[in-house]
Amino acid sequence: MPSHPNVLVLAHGDLYQTIFPDTVRADLEGFANAWYNDLGRNLTEEELCARIADVDACITTWGAPRFTPEVVEAAPRLKIIAHAAGTVKPYVSEAAFARGIVVTSAAPVIARCVGEMALMLSLACLRNLTQQDRALKQDRAWDVEELGAPETLRDQRVGLIGFGSTAREFAALLAPFGVELLCFDPYVDGAVLERVGARPAELDEILTTCRVISLHAASVPATRHLLNADRLRRIPEGAVLINTARGALIDTAALVEELRTGRFSAALDVFDPDEPLPADHPLRDLPNVILTPHVSGPVRSRYWEMGQQAVNNVRLVCAPESRPSSQPLSGAIIAEHLSWTQ
Repeated sequence: MPSHPNVLVLAHGDLYQTIFPDTVRADLEGFANAWYNDLGRNLTEEELCARIADVDACITTWGAPRFTPEVVEAAPRLKIIAHAAGTVKPYVSEAAFARGIVVTSAAPVIARCVGEMALMLSLACLRNLTQQDRALKQDRAWDVEELGAPETLRDQRVGLIGFGSTAREFAALLAPFGVELLCFDPYVDGAVLERVGARPAELDEILTTCRVISLHAASVPATRHLLNADRLRRIPEGAVLINTARGALIDTAALVEELRTGRFSAALDVFDPDEPLPADHPLRDLPNVILTPHVSGPVRSRYWEMGQQAVNNVRLVCAPESRPSSQPLSGAIIAEHLSWTQ
């Protein structure tokens, strides 16, 4: 019989308890020798080097040390880094990819929550939800002319900028609304879009013709300030701009100037260059903006799904004989450092 793989879990404290509850730990320990971070804090790179020589798989999450070339060299048996969180960019160096180590993230789990948030923010903007709430509390709720007429999402034209996992979840949630779905993503084949009822479009078409514009691109040099002053000026009257992806996709100063005109509304969950958003930031004073504090990702009650996916992926790579035959590798992102989409 094959020996059980050695799996090092780097989470600790409350984060460990929420990502790896008893059921997830039991699943892991059913096929692996599970070693846990017992320091009560995040490991340093030096401490990780000292612990990883006999490790076949490592499960990481927020706060984990970076897998530098030195860490990778100290881990000759390492086959997979299963990240029980979102982007791996702060945690995995090129050395891991060059060695052929499988790297996965919990992007598919997180995407479901982000897609749900994008839908909620779209509806809230179209329905003037925050303005209605404030007006009612100030006894001005019946002044329709002042508040503006609410609009429906049904049959609208919706544009997605980027078509990674979060955009695909959002697209699935949009299906019952009968929207016309456009997508700008230079790296996605048109046939992929057709399968979800979307069609490829240039960025300018989305910005100038869509009622809802939702950002789903990653923060890479090619996407920094993708929506600059010139492109923001093309957004039409009454449109809705949603950003649940990365703050750096938008030139914030230019966005403030355009929003001050009242021409369109926006819902922003991410900001650039500062998070948390400074107390005196002009975005806070604009009535046509919904602001949320980077909460589009997984809700705490579902953190265990990230842990379970990481365990599933470790099993597939290190103990494939113990997996259900129908279980695929999920969230594989070996080239994630080159990815354009969320």
